[in-house]
Amino acid sequence: MELKSPNIIPASKTLTIWFDGKAVQALSGETIAAALARQNIVTIRETDQGDKRGLWCGMGACYECVVQVDGKGSQRSCMTLVQDGMQVQTQRAPQPPAQPLAPTPHNFAPETRECDLLVLGAGPAGLSAARIAARAGANVMVIDERPQSGGQFFKPLAPSHTLHGKVPQQWRDGDSLLKETQAAGVDILQQATVWAAFSAQEIGVIWRDQTLLIRPQQLIIATGAYERPVPFPGWTLPGVMTTGAGQTLAKAYRVIPGERVVVSGNGPLNLQFAAELVDSAGKVVEVLERAAKPGIKMLRQILTMAKVAPELLFKGRHYLSMLKKNRVAVRWGYEVVAAHGQDRLERITVMAVDQHGQRIPGSSREIACDVLCLGHGFIPSTDLARSLGCKQQLAATPFSTPTIKTDADGATSIAGVYVIGDGARLGGAQIAQTRGQLAGIRALQALGKTAEGIDIHQLKTRLAKAEDFQQALWQVYQAPPVSLQSLADETVICRCENITLGSLRSAISAGMDTPAALKRNLRTGMGLCQGRTCSGMVAQLVTEMTGRQKQTSGFYAPRFPVRPVPIAALTFEKQEWGGHKPAITPNLARPVESTPLPPQKTDVLVIGGGVMGNCLGYYLAEGGADVLVVERDDINLQASGANAGSLHVQLLSFDFGAKAEQGGGPAAQTLPLGPVSVRLWQELEAASGESLEIKITGGLMVAETEQEMRFLEQKMLLERRYGIEASLLDARELAQLSPNLSPQLIGAEFCPMEGKINPLRATYVVNQLARAQGARFQRGTDVIAIERLSHGGYRVQTSRGVIEAQRVINAAGAWAAKVGEMVGINVPVKGAPLQMIVTERAAPLVDHLIAHAGRHLSLKQTAHGSLLIGGGWSAQFNPAMRMNQPSRESIEGNLWVANKVLPALSGLHMVRSWAGMNINIDGAPIIGEVPGIPGFYNAVTSNGYTLSPVVARSLAQLILRGSSEINLSPYHISRFDNHRTAVNE
Repeated sequence: MELKSPNIIPASKTLTIWFDGKAVQALSGETIAAALARQNIVTIRETDQGDKRGLWCGMGACYECVVQVDGKGSQRSCMTLVQDGMQVQTQRAPQPPAQPLAPTPHNFAPETRECDLLVLGAGPAGLSAARIAARAGANVMVIDERPQSGGQFFKPLAPSHTLHGKVPQQWRDGDSLLKETQAAGVDILQQATVWAAFSAQEIGVIWRDQTLLIRPQQLIIATGAYERPVPFPGWTLPGVMTTGAGQTLAKAYRVIPGERVVVSGNGPLNLQFAAELVDSAGKVVEVLERAAKPGIKMLRQILTMAKVAPELLFKGRHYLSMLKKNRVAVRWGYEVVAAHGQDRLERITVMAVDQHGQRIPGSSREIACDVLCLGHGFIPSTDLARSLGCKQQLAATPFSTPTIKTDADGATSIAGVYVIGDGARLGGAQIAQTRGQLAGIRALQALGKTAEGIDIHQLKTRLAKAEDFQQALWQVYQAPPVSLQSLADETVICRCENITLGSLRSAISAGMDTPAALKRNLRTGMGLCQGRTCSGMVAQLVTEMTGRQKQTSGFYAPRFPVRPVPIAALTFEKQEWGGHKPAITPNLARPVESTPLPPQKTDVLVIGGGVMGNCLGYYLAEGGADVLVVERDDINLQASGANAGSLHVQLLSFDFGAKAEQGGGPAAQTLPLGPVSVRLWQELEAASGESLEIKITGGLMVAETEQEMRFLEQKMLLERRYGIEASLLDARELAQLSPNLSPQLIGAEFCPMEGKINPLRATYVVNQLARAQGARFQRGTDVIAIERLSHGGYRVQTSRGVIEAQRVINAAGAWAAKVGEMVGINVPVKGAPLQMIVTERAAPLVDHLIAHAGRHLSLKQTAHGSLLIGGGWSAQFNPAMRMNQPSRESIEGNLWVANKVLPALSGLHMVRSWAGMNINIDGAPIIGEVPGIPGFYNAVTSNGYTLSPVVARSLAQLILRGSSEINLSPYHISRFDNHRTAVNE
């Protein structure tokens, strides 16, 4: 409905947009969400299960309000401005991409811009920092994602409306700050998305559908915060939204999508919004506040607020008076416990809570309403700072994610990087503006410039007063603790993937008791919001159920892009190379358990809890061995849990010909293992009774040139000698088999035994099978030393204690060389961190495993509809984060090749990229007992996810029977002349 105000009127004539085929009147300058809200339309998305969804955060963070716009999918209705004739459709099940999301670049690299200072965010903090720096002569650029500057605090009136008469103080202050910032010469880019911070001097931005690379000397991050979710059954119904979303609709666009509004949660923003709404003729039924009503015990805090900022205290009193005047009840000590409705919100159930957060029996009642606005405080937006490796600290508020450690001026642990405003610590606009100025001064000092006429002492005095006010305010609004324990299993936690609390509880009880394991198994945090909504809740649930204290490293790792971005905008051709680029392989473990254990004994000790270690645990235990698998981190991380799940049978392009290791001979000798291992994977799936999402539809290695076709012909001749079934397809046959591939491709090699598997799930299923056979697994156990015992066997010193074993298997993957050194041998294995990219979901586009004859590419579509893109593009180690990350050049080059082969990718968003650890040997595995060191075995291989079952089963047969069904001699370590080190000589 349209809100009424005597001095605010529409600024322009109406235009028409079409929503699901129906005409909707809209105003130029407003968002799609605002236009729909004016017509009380709240259902704008459907999940795969048919559940209705609507606007939630209203600020572009949650992606609940995505729609299709003129054939372009996943457009945020809260951020997309209307245009006359625009065709908008409800986003339902994944659809085939109809239109490219951005023009394809015609150059080889993004446009580069340099500046002294780059400020990310045009709210109170960011504008204050930019203004003070620009006035001192710095070249300053500001990037902001929203249509207008001002952030969530100033929330200026949209261009769709005009204000006549006296301007409210908050808007007047925001307009003044913006104009002064522009007058100082600051270059502000609105509706620009920062998609990655590869370093403090390499910031990726998409603006007006084009990619920019900003290289600043100093970086200030002022990206604000988003509202903290506190879930309950029904909170995903259309009509339930955050207070911030409701305030944006009402304040900036003068609409609210209903006629009976309830405002609930914790904090003064709810009172402000409710008062503003009734002042504009909106109907507020009740205001519910979780905190107890302030009494005499809060007199000291109220006096403090009156002393340091009486005008703010008066505002709060004014809001209460306005609500009372309009007969709006404010219920202290109440919360919403459920929302009800069919296609949209119809009513809510509320209950009183005591000082411990327990619901009071007999206090339950229902309230009829069609809009529920929830405000429970905020979570700082930290993804960019975290991706740079800035040091973090845990937030005290439940369901929150870690915050960034800064000093008084906003400086972080990374030189030249500052985090200010609510993106650093929550404190409101006055604190944000003051900290913005202090950070601007600090950045100027680093640039060798000085801010003239600024009294820093006065700034810090003002800051101290504002902080005193905020501390007193939140003592008054101190709410009882929130918990997930009392919530029903059907409560949705991950809104994007529709993951319920019951599913999470079951998985944690089954041993998948870390946020990372839950993400891999249930897909929590893998949707378009990238975990912003559910991350804090998942971490809280793990703590509640396991009793382990949260660690900053235990949350979902930050990934590029920090917002989904159009693939088409990032496609830049890069030069090709041979094979994989080796890199350092430091210890990346973040163990969740470290308690010392008493001495242990086992028949077989397996070092490494990846897919190889789990397969070994299964086959050895199945054969009757007492086996213990130790892992210094958690199972299925690094290479195993971070790969793309390709089941390769044919040779990769860089395993044959001039690019191949050792002329390609070792890789060719490995060919017979592939088909056997794929069949073993199918047997493991059958034995488990669970789906591993194995799909054997064949692999296509495509060619663009006649030279590549000749290359494929020669490769096929070799593969056939080793029993690999393959055929050569011409362009017509390729188009018939996979019609969405580029018509520019002239042919392909087709290998019918190739396919794909879900590595995020498969390793855990094998782990369950192994445990059922009696195998033991121990995480957080780093092997430090291995000693041969005189009477046979080994004494292994670990970070958690001593283990004695008759046999030791080195299954440490990329770290196998380090384990080998402990017994005096050279295991010639190197690690190569490689990137993977995943898109949003789409209708079926490709059914095969796609590779390229002349370029680095691996491409497949998962059972969930997203496309996985890889192929050996190098990642890089970030020492500040102590993890591997994709590089910009690799992302751009990988996407260019993928889009060239599958043009439909230009109509999709890139959602996530990550780095896994590939294993480089000579093209063949290292399997078997080490000569002269009885009882010590290696089980290491490239192409590890495909080959782990066959390698593990063969080695288990060798250990338990004395021989293997497969001849392992080509894979013995003795093929390397230098496998013995000086320790053994």
